[in-house]
Amino acid sequence: LKHILKPQLLEDVPQDVQALFEVARGALLYGYFFYPLYTLAAEQLFRVAEAAISDKCKAKRAPKSKKKFVEKINWLADNGTISQADIKAWTAIREMRNFASHPERQSIITPGLAIGWLEDVSEKINTLFRRF
Repeated sequence: LKHILKPQLLEDVPQDVQALFEVARGALLYGYFFYPLYTLAAEQLFRVAEAAISDKCKAKRAPKSKKKFVEKINWLADNGTISQADIKAWTAIREMRNFASHPERQSIITPGLAIGWLEDVSEKINTLFRRF
């Protein structure tokens, strides 16, 4: 419980992204009672990350032609919002989102993996919206 409740989004993260994040976190909490919820919650985290990228693009007035997740990541990187060091992490999040959104079979992940992704995704979202 404490590992799932520890990661928090910053106040600067848009409310719609925070609401999506809390739903994913809540599903993780209930994974204790129904193990497959760990997987569903983790998959939702990757969609939350995509929503965060979309919100950031909108705030930065990215061209409307940037519709795909990969295009938005690249645009934010080209414009200095995402550091070169973070591109690899955002690409991994995008690949996991794609894998989760187009499954060929049911996946089951462990609580430890899901909690690790919760920590990683929350950190990347916070970095995206952190004021320097």
